[in-house]
Amino acid sequence: MPLKLTRRTFLGGAALAGGARFTFPAPAIAGSILKGSGSVVVHDGGGSMGIAQLKAYSEPFEAETGIKVIHQPGVASGVQLAAVLAGAPKHDVSLLSGGAIANFEKDKLLLPIDYDLWASKDREGYDVVAAEKNYAPAMIYSMLIAYEAEKFGSKTPSSWADLWNSRDFPGRRTLAAGTNAADGGTYEIALLADGVPPEKLYPLDWKRAFRSLNNLRSNVVKWWASGAESVQLQVDQQATVGSAWNGRIDGANDQGAKIGKSWNQGILQWAAWAVPTGAVNVENAQKYIAYMSRPEPQARFSELITYGPTNARAFQHLSKERAELMPTAPGFKERQIVQDYAFWNAVDTTGETGLRRAIVEWERWIAGG
Repeated sequence: MPLKLTRRTFLGGAALAGGARFTFPAPAIAGSILKGSGSVVVHDGGGSMGIAQLKAYSEPFEAETGIKVIHQPGVASGVQLAAVLAGAPKHDVSLLSGGAIANFEKDKLLLPIDYDLWASKDREGYDVVAAEKNYAPAMIYSMLIAYEAEKFGSKTPSSWADLWNSRDFPGRRTLAAGTNAADGGTYEIALLADGVPPEKLYPLDWKRAFRSLNNLRSNVVKWWASGAESVQLQVDQQATVGSAWNGRIDGANDQGAKIGKSWNQGILQWAAWAVPTGAVNVENAQKYIAYMSRPEPQARFSELITYGPTNARAFQHLSKERAELMPTAPGFKERQIVQDYAFWNAVDTTGETGLRRAIVEWERWIAGG
């Protein structure tokens, strides 16, 4: 029977996998500094990510501070941007992809992070991606080749070109819809599959990317819209090979799925927490972000989902075996490509940023059949 990814099945698997490891020392900051009242509305990443956020951050934060955390489903960055511009942000604490942040900062739509609530060692611990004035990195993750593990035996897909190779690796495909822009990694994937070397990936050759996608289009069962959908298509055996974030793959496998993954040519990405202008519960939002900066909650989060912690001090609370599942582990990060958010936010000769152009070009391509 196909496995359905649910909150209940995830928590059962996580309890077996993590169990007794959730014994962390007291945090460096006295809990009283974060105590308060009222509520805070936070972006819920959905699926296994949202559950990990609930268990590692929200429930312990509520217990320590007395502030009620309300999870609201996340929305695409364009929808978030429009809501903030309209003066009605959907969350007090937003989760923004690294590629989307520049648009918010350009229009001054993010409030400065209150670092007075943080331990200085914790901010210093953000060594891969720095904690900046208007945002605090939330997680580091990778878009990977994902495949039905039991189908291919010893010869498994190990490059994006293999996703295009239906002769040696038969079955239906799935990739992120191009309207996900940088988040989905689809344009980089199409170019890497077409033979573009990683060091020559940027600036993206849009025409070449769509020519490559044309060669795959008839074999795609669905262009996925969310991280949860990317793995559910494989759990339901609708797709045999596709793209998915490493944490989504591991979360599904913790529940009994059998999805294989390859770190080769992974697209290394990150997302950040931020407080949008117009947020109703600003003080509580700042406290929630400060709590998530601590190494102990971050380690709990990485015990539940294999997204790399952003505070390097969290590795002090992870076993060697668990740490090696993170996308920034030695031996893995060297085989991947760090996504170039500067390219995605730059304005090109058409007068559009890469983020905007990706959507326009995709809609034109899809409409063209």
